[in-house]
Amino acid sequence: MQIMKAEEKPKTKETRVTFSFKVDKANGILTIDNLELPKHTKTVRGLQLISEYPDRLYYRGSQRIEIGGEELFPEGFDSKILMSSLSVAPRERFFELGDVLPGDLSVKVRYRDTDHSMASFGQGYKVSLIILIHELV
Repeated sequence: MQIMKAEEKPKTKETRVTFSFKVDKANGILTIDNLELPKHTKTVRGLQLISEYPDRLYYRGSQRIEIGGEELFPEGFDSKILMSSLSVAPRERFFELGDVLPGDLSVKVRYRDTDHSMASFGQGYKVSLIILIHELV
């Protein structure tokens, strides 16, 4: 008698990829279009935004995010929706995307800073986009 093996699925691991950029112009637009996911990315599962000055990101920030040639968040999408507080468990801080295919692996961000009475610009701030991916191993 011959034993049939079930078709083996490719093994994947969960990885977080971080891209950071400095917002150094008040009321400005910053376009970052040279970012790339790792070459073994199978799917994009989620993302989150963080900053060393979360109040500035929360009140002042909006963006357009495109991954693999697909627009996931349109121009003017509020940063506050993609943020999470520290009281949330680390694994639950990501905005769930399901299983987005990485396409050509490109990541493009068009970030807009807008004046807000609740957060001064100060000397600017750094924004980090953290992308949760499944990668082939």
